[in-house]
Amino acid sequence: MKAVLKPVVIMSLMGAAAYAAPITTVPWNGHPGAVSFTFDDSEISQLNNLGDYFEKNQDIKVTFFMTGGMNAGNQSKYFPMAEKGHEIGNHSKTHSDLTKSNNLKSEITDYKYDLEQRSKAEVVAFATPYCYYNDAVEAEIAKAHIVNRNCQGATKYKWNEEPIWERISSDCYQGNTQQSKGNMSEAKQKNAWTVQLNHGVDGAGFGYGITPSDMISIMDEAKAQGLWRAPMGRVAAYYRAHFVIDKAAATDIEGGFKVTWKSPHSAMPKSVPLRVNIEGAEGKTVKQKGKEIQAEEDGSYVIEFMDLELEVVGAAPASSSSEVAPESSSEVAPASSSVDVPTSSTDAIAQDFRWTSQEPTTFAVFSATGAMVKTFTATAQSAEGSFKALQVPHGTYYLKDLKSSYIKKVVK
Repeated sequence: MKAVLKPVVIMSLMGAAAYAAPITTVPWNGHPGAVSFTFDDSEISQLNNLGDYFEKNQDIKVTFFMTGGMNAGNQSKYFPMAEKGHEIGNHSKTHSDLTKSNNLKSEITDYKYDLEQRSKAEVVAFATPYCYYNDAVEAEIAKAHIVNRNCQGATKYKWNEEPIWERISSDCYQGNTQQSKGNMSEAKQKNAWTVQLNHGVDGAGFGYGITPSDMISIMDEAKAQGLWRAPMGRVAAYYRAHFVIDKAAATDIEGGFKVTWKSPHSAMPKSVPLRVNIEGAEGKTVKQKGKEIQAEEDGSYVIEFMDLELEVVGAAPASSSSEVAPESSSEVAPASSSVDVPTSSTDAIAQDFRWTSQEPTTFAVFSATGAMVKTFTATAQSAEGSFKALQVPHGTYYLKDLKSSYIKKVVK
């Protein structure tokens, strides 16, 4: 028996899915993976031999780990690098074996604040000297740092697998340039983050030195692979933020919804920009602390994680077509007399209807909240493929054939 599709309220039917966790962070700031280049001990060859390269390649930012136990007199020459987007990290006060220290607070936490005061930069990342650590060392690091680097070998940290933040391992360069490049290639293949550790950039120094040409070759390879080339603390903050915000639920407010969340650590940087997709934002206004956030060309938004809240409000733009489903929750989905669906089904609008027309027709794309996003022309058979080629954020949508009024649920 053929059943008529009964009127259903778009907002009430689709809103639950949209509001469960409407924000999804774009992995690695829109790149296929990430790499952080770190340099230890204020070896002045780093600045002398790479300074010009960094000036000419503003899309590469690195971390300089500072210690009072080695080359402390060079530190003031590094501090201006923080103003250029590079990172100052904490490598302990004396560069000793911290597992034998009787004053971890002085070595780790107090030295962090000393570095911040002298450099005028935020210090959120630590690196254990000699990569020696135990539970007590990690506990002290965690008090005032969001991430710690050791050197147990190259590891590929996948986007949706949360690591132990006090044990981020790195590949310590020991003369194998191809290995470093291979680690980055593997990170890209796995959509992951990898960390590289370097010391002197002059080819000398207790077996860990790298020549300037080899270091530049490795960084150029990171660019060629399209990896996100950012300091360790910056990547860690972005990475940590995503595990929080991607689970944050929304609550209804007048004209839309609001999402709130908490910072994962008291030492998070003051600013953590995140590139995100927001389900249900199409045709509405995205705001943080009263400031409107404009959508990027691909439909994503760059928001401030440390604002700890976001609002999506306002009505969708009006359409002159009578075939377009209105935004208002009092309106209903169009009916059809040729649809096989039970009249009692609350999922009626989500059924996979079959379109029979072989002729090209116009389809309207609706978000999960009922706002029209785009229109396009396609045949029934090619409609879903044509939709997935559109530049719209990932999420749940509904395609409506404006000629027959048939509706189909699709996911991108």
